[in-house]
Amino acid sequence: MYGRIGLVLLALVAALVWFLPSYYTGLLTLIALYALVAIGLNLFMGYAGQVSLGQAAFFGIGAYASAALAVKTLGTPWPVSPWLGTLAGALAAALAAYVLSFVALRLRENLLALATLALGIVINVVFNQWEFIGGSSGFKDIPGFALGSYTFDQRAYAILAWALLALGLWFAGNLVRSSFGRSLVAISAGELGAQALGVDAERLKRQTFVLSAVYAGVAGAVFASQASYIDPSSFDFLLSVNFVLMSVIGGIRSLSGAVIGAAVVVALRQILQTAVPLVVPSARGDVQSFFFGVILIAMLIFLPRGLAGRLGEARGT
Repeated sequence: MYGRIGLVLLALVAALVWFLPSYYTGLLTLIALYALVAIGLNLFMGYAGQVSLGQAAFFGIGAYASAALAVKTLGTPWPVSPWLGTLAGALAAALAAYVLSFVALRLRENLLALATLALGIVINVVFNQWEFIGGSSGFKDIPGFALGSYTFDQRAYAILAWALLALGLWFAGNLVRSSFGRSLVAISAGELGAQALGVDAERLKRQTFVLSAVYAGVAGAVFASQASYIDPSSFDFLLSVNFVLMSVIGGIRSLSGAVIGAAVVVALRQILQTAVPLVVPSARGDVQSFFFGVILIAMLIFLPRGLAGRLGEARGT
């Protein structure tokens, strides 16, 4: 089912990008990349029952690893293309998650949240202080994706991002319907009970944590190439909070909810950026953030199962 949903969305986007202005095409790309991160987060939080406040760190690791390889090897006999850089970004994020998992996943949920939060803070400090990757000034002139002599434009990036999202939906959908997915649900229902049934809870949590980091790393690598410039402020704690909001608003136990949540959060920010100055001409950015927060709190109160859950209720499922 999720594979078909992904293909339908990809076909729709592939048609839309020929008519939309470049700015809105860029927003479509951003929605797909954020949704990819949210899918990984839904697997870890919604199905495995764990908590992560550090997905922006993995998103940033993927972006910086890909950008560093592409920029630092440019002009050498062996330049690294963004395609290989994306793979490297995914591997770097996976390695970071794997190392952290040996400590973090032994903690209870509230301490796990703090551990992943601490990771995000530490990684952001590294991004700021390490001059090899640009320090606080960031990375600029990051090479873009290309196929032969064709360099990707905004339309191509949107299609690439939604193709990756379709692939991510298909893979995650098959995963949650497998014995692996059923074991994750058992862990979220009760870890001791799952272990009594022979489920290796720690191993499955680690694998899911690493997989969620891979999703974020891939998205981050494409984000870096599409933007051509990144700096540490692009991967701060607030981005991790936004990723969690996307998962919860869309429906934390729904993979398609991750797409809905990403679209809502990105669209809501854009609407407020346009609407608030029209209503309150002297409004500053914190006024927009206030309304953004109020609307999100209302959604969390009145839609506890997320938008996907509410749609399921409306269909009688």
